[in-house]
Amino acid sequence: MLFDVFKDLISSAPKEGVVLGYPVDEERGCWLAIDSHEYPALMLPTKEDDIRPDVVLRAVDVEFSRVCTFQDSGEQQHSGCFTIIRLKSDDLDIARLFLNILQARFVDVDPPESNSEIATSIQEIANLFCELVLSTRDTIGLWGELFVLSHSSALDSAVQSWTARKRAKYDFVTDSFVLDVKTALSETPKHRFSLEQIRPVGGFRAFIASVCVVEVPSGETLGGMMDRIVERIADAELRNSFLQTCLVKGGRDIYRSDVRLQAYPEPKSLRVFEAEQIPVPSISQSDPISNLKFDVDLSALEPLRTQALANVMRFSGGVL
Repeated sequence: MLFDVFKDLISSAPKEGVVLGYPVDEERGCWLAIDSHEYPALMLPTKEDDIRPDVVLRAVDVEFSRVCTFQDSGEQQHSGCFTIIRLKSDDLDIARLFLNILQARFVDVDPPESNSEIATSIQEIANLFCELVLSTRDTIGLWGELFVLSHSSALDSAVQSWTARKRAKYDFVTDSFVLDVKTALSETPKHRFSLEQIRPVGGFRAFIASVCVVEVPSGETLGGMMDRIVERIADAELRNSFLQTCLVKGGRDIYRSDVRLQAYPEPKSLRVFEAEQIPVPSISQSDPISNLKFDVDLSALEPLRTQALANVMRFSGGVL
């Protein structure tokens, strides 16, 4: 919603010295505004005596407890005391991700109780935007993980089990099993594994989701897939967690990626394998070998059939 409002506001760019706002939550008094630079700013109502130093970062500014005057699209004047969270960029792709995160963090949930709470959240978001970059490997890997999420019959459970670390051993961890997603820009399901991934220590069950993708004009971008999934997540805190995990794994320029991918051989095809069925090199416990990596072509292996696959894709309860 915030991004749609932002696009409407920039179509009527204000004059120099004028701030143009739109009420995104009239009951709580939250506004989205832009200035003549067309930088988006979320304005959260706050108390005048809740004083703290402003935050000035490379990507974001936060001005706390400012008494300000602005106008709406009908040129009616409004005033009040607000904490202003401003993105210092008018780039539509950056604004799209930033505003989606702000909406999940501040608009779709109970309002923050203090400027201290706002400052903590903004510092976390700003740090991510300053530090992360996008790579082709990240694009393909994240696309595969989002593809698996899109196949879940219990999306909230799937998102809750989705690991937030970029280089986690497994992409999904539930109470009864783990699942790792292997994505190959190829028509052959050949993937690289570590021995620990498919022969885990501890007695828990492990599964491997194999996603082969091809680049086609009719495929789906990362940004498009993210938007499609986030619309299905009802819980606001879970939406925020989902978006931040996407940012961690895909980089701050995630919406700028114009790579369009499609699963192969069928656009909706997903193959999941029991990890213990995947062959591994024969190594004795006495061999002085560690951190073993090897490639396996899964073409000849039998993936989970319909009911077993459905059990895994619920991401909860026991797996038969």
